[in-house]
Amino acid sequence: MQSSARRLVEQVGLVPQSQDQPLNANDLLFYLSETSMPMAGFLQEQGLFVDGEGLHFDPAQFPKIRAIAETVISEYKAGNRDDLWARFDLSEEEDVDGNGTYLLIVLAALDLLYGSAA
Repeated sequence: MQSSARRLVEQVGLVPQSQDQPLNANDLLFYLSETSMPMAGFLQEQGLFVDGEGLHFDPAQFPKIRAIAETVISEYKAGNRDDLWARFDLSEEEDVDGNGTYLLIVLAALDLLYGSAA
């Protein structure tokens, strides 16, 4: 991750949680931890989750996750709090970040670090 730190910050938009520490995996995990519980369940069903063994992901599922995150953002911009917002128990302005923007950053970071299968 260190070898890609500059590109992760400049191209992907990953922001280190601590300015006095090098970028590390915890920075990426922070973005993933900001989802609602229903969204976390959906992500786990798609193979994107963290457990005692580390971060798990299935690049083949990235398009499906990306589409959901983009819809969360577009519904927010359109003022629609029904559909996906209701499904994933979203209600506040901050939810668009944790369940939309941050997920797109996670996917872009994983694509950059491990290559895209999507």
